[in-house]
Amino acid sequence: MTKNLLSKGYLIVDWGTTNFRVFLMNKNSELVKKQELALGLLHVKDGDFANALEGVLSDWLDEYKSLPIIMAGMVGSLQGWFDVDYVQTNVDKNLLANNSYNFILPWGAPATIIPGVTHQLPEERYDVMRGEEVQIFGLAKIVDKTLFNAILPGTHSKHIRVVNGKITELFSFMTGELFSVITEHTILGKGLPEQEDSAEAFLLGVKESKTDKLTNVLFAARTHRLFNNISDNEVSSYLSGLLIGNELHSLSSNHVYMVGGEKLCSKYKLACSALSIAFTYVNGDECFLAGMADLIKVLHQSE
Repeated sequence: MTKNLLSKGYLIVDWGTTNFRVFLMNKNSELVKKQELALGLLHVKDGDFANALEGVLSDWLDEYKSLPIIMAGMVGSLQGWFDVDYVQTNVDKNLLANNSYNFILPWGAPATIIPGVTHQLPEERYDVMRGEEVQIFGLAKIVDKTLFNAILPGTHSKHIRVVNGKITELFSFMTGELFSVITEHTILGKGLPEQEDSAEAFLLGVKESKTDKLTNVLFAARTHRLFNNISDNEVSSYLSGLLIGNELHSLSSNHVYMVGGEKLCSKYKLACSALSIAFTYVNGDECFLAGMADLIKVLHQSE
């Protein structure tokens, strides 16, 4: 992908399991416009990613056929368009970019998929991520630091450590997915009235979240109702505080960068404040675009 190919700008695609986002960038790597759709991997019929992508772009952008496309996320997974091998920690932006997968789209434009990152844990366990690594390198660029800890809240929240500009540690927490399962498919969430955001109930959950008996404390979502410590419409807030707080107790740093959308991160901010954890919030889209711009520079240098 040469600089000449980028003279008209380029497209960045963040393609996950449930969501799809596309960003139109100009030749100076400035955002022109974006679109977000519920077109995750699970919504692509018969694995026909090329047709799904062209269907979106043709309705959105007249000149899409002439623009290079750089993608990240689950699109590079075993269930995605191509299975792009993970890069193992310790990984910097050069190693990540140089292990990207390049191909030509059916309409003739060049495409690149950025690989994910894997981290080996004790006892032959592994952790992985796809897409968040781009945000991390974007964060490093934005805050101009080579040593930091970051949290990326989400369905599978990520805790990441960067040392000397390299991703050295990665830990995933199923906080968001566990919250959905508990509230939708267990006795704790069944038959409840419409839920309301309650800071008081949320903070009660955070207060009770430091435990090595999480499955026991989870039952308090029921007993707190029975003994009128929380109301029926505050159960979700209590569970959210309990699960997020329990996740945050694993932090070993006294300061973290928090990367993501404002709505979800607001709950993490409240929990961090309650637990006296210092944090700095940075918008997730800004980090993603900054990371992609940096990786594209590396791709140019390697040609």
